[in-house]
Amino acid sequence: MSWFQPKSALFWTYCLIAFLGLAALILQLAPVAALTWRDILAGLPFTLATLLVFGWLVMHLDRLRARKRIRTPLLMGFLWGALAGPGIAMFANDHNMRIIQNLAGDAFAIDWQAPISAAIVEEAVKGVGVFAVAWLARPMVNRPMHGLLLGGCTGLGFQVVENITYSANAGLLSAQDNPATAIVVGIVRLLTGITSHWMLTALAGIGIVLAVARSDWSAGRRAQVFVLFYLLGAALHFGWDAPSPANIPIGSIVARTVLYLLIFAVVYTWVVHTERQWFRAVVSWAVTRGIAPAGELSTLISQRSRRRARQADRMSGQHNRRQQIQRQRVLLDWVQDTGALTLAPTQ
Repeated sequence: MSWFQPKSALFWTYCLIAFLGLAALILQLAPVAALTWRDILAGLPFTLATLLVFGWLVMHLDRLRARKRIRTPLLMGFLWGALAGPGIAMFANDHNMRIIQNLAGDAFAIDWQAPISAAIVEEAVKGVGVFAVAWLARPMVNRPMHGLLLGGCTGLGFQVVENITYSANAGLLSAQDNPATAIVVGIVRLLTGITSHWMLTALAGIGIVLAVARSDWSAGRRAQVFVLFYLLGAALHFGWDAPSPANIPIGSIVARTVLYLLIFAVVYTWVVHTERQWFRAVVSWAVTRGIAPAGELSTLISQRSRRRARQADRMSGQHNRRQQIQRQRVLLDWVQDTGALTLAPTQ
């Protein structure tokens, strides 16, 4: 997929909204950043660590190199999350929270305006970006793993820039020329980043991509899948931002983290199952047509089977582990290319 699609109105809409979002972010953050730029710099190492750690994690979840063919969509998703998302979300959240305060009163708003607004606004902004990229990348982006990766990258872009805004705002709470508060905020954001935007939008992205790509499903089924995964991400966002009991704030965070990881593990297990089904179908297709032998391709289905295959090769005289790994990656990429060109997406 080429990132430049001049004949697509959706592509130009994507570019315009990303530009406007960036402009809105700069206009809203600049006055604060002018006062707290030292705090932003103090928090920058933790922001970069967030990008590297969770960027690695999102890519590591892709066990069969599905990302190989969709690098451009993943980059476009990340850019949407980083450029369009935070600026629009900051503007909309401010207005939403005032509306909630006016409708429900100050006592209710203190605890609930932030989780309600964030679950609505931020998930919607990120979800629109996932939808736009998924639509532009049809039929390249069409499997649950594609949705998880695209949503994860989009959420990660949002998460990284949001961390910068937190560092800037932390400076307003700290003593003059004292970056300690920003450093603490950076550490907390890094530690709690495991259940942050990358995860929430990865879950929503599964439903969005399947709703866009699965033209062989009925409209009702596509709507059900979209609602299930999108609302799951939004509900987890609301639950994370909801106030903790005053007597057990730390315990509540730990409990939520464990619960969220368990929920994600269940969904991820299903996604991996669908990916392996698709992979086996491609291998069977290639074998029946005499394009490739079954033996070596069948060993690629998991990390464990690939490791066992390398060990068997070394016992037969092949000792170069780097070459073995490289060959397996080449074969995985070949399966991804072949499957994308020959098989329709399967559940």
